[in-house]
Amino acid sequence: MLFRLNLVVLMIVLSAPVAGRAEALADVLENMITAYGGEENVRKLDSIVQEWDLLALTRNQQGTDKRSIHLPGQLKVELTYPDKQETRVLDGDAGYAIFDDREPAAASDMQRSAMQLQLMRFYTPLTLRDRIDSLRLTRSDGYLALMLAEDGLQAEYVVDTDTWHIVKVVGTLTMHGATMRFVTEYSEFAKVDGALIHHRENKFVGGTNTAVLRLRRAVMDVEFDDDEFRPHRNKRDPIVAERARAVTSG
Repeated sequence: MLFRLNLVVLMIVLSAPVAGRAEALADVLENMITAYGGEENVRKLDSIVQEWDLLALTRNQQGTDKRSIHLPGQLKVELTYPDKQETRVLDGDAGYAIFDDREPAAASDMQRSAMQLQLMRFYTPLTLRDRIDSLRLTRSDGYLALMLAEDGLQAEYVVDTDTWHIVKVVGTLTMHGATMRFVTEYSEFAKVDGALIHHRENKFVGGTNTAVLRLRRAVMDVEFDDDEFRPHRNKRDPIVAERARAVTSG
């Protein structure tokens, strides 16, 4: 019954005049902000560190994914596997990639666009509200969807109107005539320090399920050092090095 009611509301919203749609979009965002813990708590998500356990399905390999996020323009992702490390850094318009113990290198146009798209995936309902003039409402598989176009990239935030949670983000980038779709499904929502966070991610690239992640730890409202988002060589973890030797010797 509730699903049917929400579907009726969605149909009314999408068929309303432009002015009515803008008002409905504002209402949707306010519902999302409330569901995520209210404005004061959601603001904590603007500066957050997340640590995830990662299973790379295409490689059948376990690792970790550490994310340092400072919205709206800074991101660092540190991927660690038994045999390799990769760090991606986005600081405004500048992007860098660091592999293993090599010197940081400027990201290619494709790499930087992928980083920017990943940062857009971390936009909170408050970040989206700040971009309300660039958003539009649509439908996706029976759900409500917010479409955001930014710097030539497109992100679709799929919202369950029973809970007002973002349950999926679809990112699209087109370069040199080729279009790539990155899909991340969210589940296992729970509040941490008053703010709602999903604790499981299921990732797809071009229709292939590439990874499953589970949240191990999240620290919000972080005060980052001035050099947090500057490119540095990876610090080799001794435990990772031991694992790498074990893999090599086996």
